[in-house]
Amino acid sequence: MGKTEILRTEEARSVTDGKRMKRPNLFVLGAAKCGTTSMYSYLRQHPEVHMSPFKEPSFFCREFQVVRNPIDYFRLFECGSEKKVVGEASHVYFSNPDTPPVLNALFPDARFIVILRNPALRSYSLYQFMRQLGYETIPSFEEALAEEEGRFNDPSFLTDCPQYFWNFMYFRSSLYDEQLVRYFSLYDRSRFFIMSLAELAGAPQLWMEKIFRFLSVSPDAVIDYTPCNVSDYPEISQNIKAKLEMRFASMLSRIPLLAGRPLDLESL
Repeated sequence: MGKTEILRTEEARSVTDGKRMKRPNLFVLGAAKCGTTSMYSYLRQHPEVHMSPFKEPSFFCREFQVVRNPIDYFRLFECGSEKKVVGEASHVYFSNPDTPPVLNALFPDARFIVILRNPALRSYSLYQFMRQLGYETIPSFEEALAEEEGRFNDPSFLTDCPQYFWNFMYFRSSLYDEQLVRYFSLYDRSRFFIMSLAELAGAPQLWMEKIFRFLSVSPDAVIDYTPCNVSDYPEISQNIKAKLEMRFASMLSRIPLLAGRPLDLESL
């Protein structure tokens, strides 16, 4: 039985304890280290929104599935009828090239939230995160960037890397334009709410009210806007940051057109 058949069968049978297994209609795509944990926290507090009980099931990324069984995945979305929005937040869906067509095949009416960040700072934060977890063994960010080309072109690294492959691609996984275009080729632009971490951090209530309107739920919900997963890493070398921003320049010039407006990608 394929995933679609499993979904329909379980949805039809699962009506227990006043709860119904629903299909997700919202995905917080990422990017990684751009505030998706805070976004997940804010969304799940809304009385009309059901987010998966844990943040990143990553079911639709074969290389990094946290939840592997289809029935277990869809059971994450058992909720009452008052929930208008049902979603999850797996950042791997943004960087993984194979995910967009699968989501489009199963959830053609889904909506998406995308949070972006200064790509040089985001790359550095991801490197520090991977070092902190013990997955990254290269002792400096500059060396890891230099190693990326070799890793990308080495089939054995894809096979043997100890965590999600794209989390070691510090530069490539920050090419937001390529990732957005993959989704825009399958979904209408109106199905996306795109913002920056600086915007969310600077005025969380203002931006979450906009997101709640985008999701057609009440903008007046009482939310605790305490940020989550705030990291305290040493500052990036200004020399490395400047070099990276030069490499990202052409990509950054395309982001306002793709996002439909200028984004604050200078800070955070």
